[in-house]
Amino acid sequence: MTERYIQKVEVAVSKTARRDQILGLVFQLLGLGLIPISIVYSYWVFFGVGALIGVGIWFTQRFYSSAKEYEYAFTGTRLIISRTNLLGKGRRVTEIALGDVRTFTRFYDTVTPRDILAAESAGGSDIKAMTFLSAGEEHRLLFAPDEYMAILIGDALRAGAAEKSKENV
Repeated sequence: MTERYIQKVEVAVSKTARRDQILGLVFQLLGLGLIPISIVYSYWVFFGVGALIGVGIWFTQRFYSSAKEYEYAFTGTRLIISRTNLLGKGRRVTEIALGDVRTFTRFYDTVTPRDILAAESAGGSDIKAMTFLSAGEEHRLLFAPDEYMAILIGDALRAGAAEKSKENV
């Protein structure tokens, strides 16, 4: 069995993220264009220009913090999910010990606010649902592993279940 397998899943930039990018640029350019007018009139207009530039920067940051790709790392005993944004900064979404996994099936249900979505959308036919315990609470991870990763996870879960049944005997 493979000791370590890493899969990266690209995520398309959403329409709302593109809207945030455009709004950010418009607000920043509008603010920069109004700087000469604010110098001529009053410092109160200058504060308004600063607010426009600030709102533009905020929208631009929202765009750059949207997901670019997800990385699924299988280590034999753990599944580590990381997210990389458009700036290239990565952040670990969750780390699941395979011993804490309750179910691993194809996703047929609806997405709830408590679900961890680590894929482009939950509407694809290749989305898997993994239910696991973390800090005493049950969570559900929705992700899109390739066929090889799904087989690795399934084999590890079956091996763990067989080991548990031997311990109970």
